[in-house]
Amino acid sequence: MGKNFISLDIEKNLWQKGYKHIAGVDEAGRGPLAGPVVAAAVVFDHDEYIEGVNDSKKLNPKRREELFEEITTKALTYGIGVVDNNEIDRINILQATHKAMRKALGSLKLKIDYIIVDGYGLPEKIYPQKAIHGGDKLSFTIASASILAKVFRDRLMREYDKIFPEYGFGKHMGYGTKEHIEAIKKHNPSPIHRKSFSRVKEYLNNIYKNNKTIGKYGEQLAVKYLFDKGFNIIKRNYRVGTLGEIDIIAQKDECIYFVEVKTQLSDRFGPAEFRVDEIKQSQIAKIAEQFLFEQRYKTNLDVKFSVIAIDLKNKIEKIRFYPNAFIIE
Repeated sequence: MGKNFISLDIEKNLWQKGYKHIAGVDEAGRGPLAGPVVAAAVVFDHDEYIEGVNDSKKLNPKRREELFEEITTKALTYGIGVVDNNEIDRINILQATHKAMRKALGSLKLKIDYIIVDGYGLPEKIYPQKAIHGGDKLSFTIASASILAKVFRDRLMREYDKIFPEYGFGKHMGYGTKEHIEAIKKHNPSPIHRKSFSRVKEYLNNIYKNNKTIGKYGEQLAVKYLFDKGFNIIKRNYRVGTLGEIDIIAQKDECIYFVEVKTQLSDRFGPAEFRVDEIKQSQIAKIAEQFLFEQRYKTNLDVKFSVIAIDLKNKIEKIRFYPNAFIIE
């Protein structure tokens, strides 16, 4: 079977004991400073084996992608669980990892008889289980789960790289590289950074340093909000000469949204969205018209002028989205 052979000895031993459906479970993303933790669970038929499956860390990205497709095609069932950075900050990374594993197991389409988990296992005995240190090097099923978790998370981080290109997420995947730390110092933490992690926490106050940094963070929050809701982010900070700029241009289904973002630390002067007055609305409409002309956008797309209001009072993030905030006749 070659040098990349990982045995099925653990699985065979359990099959012989009468456990039919054995799920291998592993995670990716416990250590990074940004992004979610992702877990995967996978079940194979007894006669299934995929040549080349190994601990995901030993495989190059191209090979992982190839194996991801093969694993998801040949598995009896598989599941992915994702827990984002906000939940990691709320419950801690260990609990978030367990939650991601439970989500992955919960999305399997078969009744599971036994689980084998890389590392320390799950504290709740939902299923009979075996925790295996270095399981992604010893078990074919766990190694397969490690590939699914790693590839899924890397794909998500590459998507975040498109909307937050200044941090280089597509290269380091959120891990604490020198390049990444320098980007945090220069640009401040983003909405996908883990605020409870010490190497991020020390730069959090820089977000609130002045109106410029507050406004930038508000726009980042708005972009992530739209991304998480399934919007395609087309452009950020689209500027037309002296007319000004539109904060975000996004598309969902057959509609294009021109989004103005308003961020505030205090509601002393009323809700942030009230600051988009008729003059500002007219300005946004003119810039939108120029964008549609330049980009030759399809005329059958609906156009909406939207406002996202961000409140950061007491450093608690509240977001209000008005998809059809105003109409230009």
